[in-house]
Amino acid sequence: MRGNFTLLAFLVTFSQACSSDTDPLLKSSTSGGTGGQTGQGGSTGISHQGGQSDVAGQTSGTTTAVPPVTYYGDVLPIVEQRCLRCHQHGGIAPIQFDTYAGARPNAAAMKAATASRIMPPWGATSDGTCGTFSDSLAMSDEEISTIGKWADGGALEGTSTQVSLPPLPSLGAATEYVTPLFSPVAQGGQLAQFDEYRCFMLDSGVTDPSFITGYEVVPGTPAIIHHVLGFLVDPSAPASDGSGSNLALMTKLDQASPDRDGWPCFGMAGDGVSVAAVPVTWAPGQGVMTYPGQSGVPLSSTHKLVIQVHYNLADPAQIGKTDQTKVRLRIASTVAQVGIFALPDPFLRSLSNPAGPYSLPSGQASTKFSWTATVADLGLGSVPNLMLYGIGPHMHQRGQKFHATVGDPNATASCAVDVERWDFHWQHFYFYASPRSVDATTPISVTCDYDTSADTSPVFPGWGTRNEMCLAALYFTAPLAAVSGK
Repeated sequence: MRGNFTLLAFLVTFSQACSSDTDPLLKSSTSGGTGGQTGQGGSTGISHQGGQSDVAGQTSGTTTAVPPVTYYGDVLPIVEQRCLRCHQHGGIAPIQFDTYAGARPNAAAMKAATASRIMPPWGATSDGTCGTFSDSLAMSDEEISTIGKWADGGALEGTSTQVSLPPLPSLGAATEYVTPLFSPVAQGGQLAQFDEYRCFMLDSGVTDPSFITGYEVVPGTPAIIHHVLGFLVDPSAPASDGSGSNLALMTKLDQASPDRDGWPCFGMAGDGVSVAAVPVTWAPGQGVMTYPGQSGVPLSSTHKLVIQVHYNLADPAQIGKTDQTKVRLRIASTVAQVGIFALPDPFLRSLSNPAGPYSLPSGQASTKFSWTATVADLGLGSVPNLMLYGIGPHMHQRGQKFHATVGDPNATASCAVDVERWDFHWQHFYFYASPRSVDATTPISVTCDYDTSADTSPVFPGWGTRNEMCLAALYFTAPLAAVSGK
């Protein structure tokens, strides 16, 4: 994901990357050694029995048998809440747990995956120690213990009951935008050895006023797609490189490769193209996105939607494949709050340092990169009544932990998100149950923890999957009337 830009609805000017002498975001550090954050696998204050016994106790000389743990009596309520949005017919999971017949053969796998917290695929600590998130899939220790006892006790069926299936995730009615059928080619070089970033321009096709309130990305060939971004570009606005209008520059970039659709775009929508907003940020594992707080990103009938697809061809078996990706936008005529995105990544931005970029030392089981920025540093210091609604961590394949605070980093209440088991293939945007009020002086601090033990040379930032990032995608809201002046 391309790092460090701030997107304030329809009024944002993108500044070119600065040197570390002038860039307030480059207040960063790297360190080796091992970390000490406590993950959701730690104590939650819940006490458990060490195992299932045949006798729970004696009462007046009477033996009371412990009822067996069964699928319908004990496991199904957990599965309904945590698993069935994916593990049902038509869901994205390859196996179904909405019937006993489907769950029983997978009992041991369910025990192992939940005990290791690989499943459900929810990376953020959700035991109340670091933020309270809406729609959390994280299981409690008690729920994990119940599934383990069920598997160990023979995966009994119990008395059949009606299964309550949650609705499949759906964006509902939406406007669809489809990229051309495209065959990516790795660009090579140190920063994108196996990768191609390609941008495709589409008309918005909406009427004014309009707001994007949610989106869904349907990758055509998931195996070769690292991420998808959607940029809103005003074609009549001046390009940031001073070469003329955005439309003239994008036309020039497109014509540079007349035999291929689109144009190369490591720099957002293309080098020099000024961007108004980035309402779409998708990575593997992310499903349907609904903006919280009755918010939306303004979309004009004159906007161009530029879709950036990052193709990764590190797997030789994927070379030569084609892709046609679909982006679905849910559009409303009015909203209460304006959505504001910021995507700071000082590690990636250090590529512009005159003295050279930051790097991660090789051969380390744990090496960290940390950075701090205030809300004003992100360009949002003058926005009134600003609320932070969510955060989306992003690293690449060496990432293993991600920790962020908002406010005093030494205060317990400042913990914003804590990912103890980063999974590159299951990335989420974590929205808070209640947003956090911030102002210009509020600091946001991030620490990314990497495993470089398999590397024999320093690891540099870059856009390629074999490079690294330390990005925090932040979603803010502000009252529509306060931002638009209406």
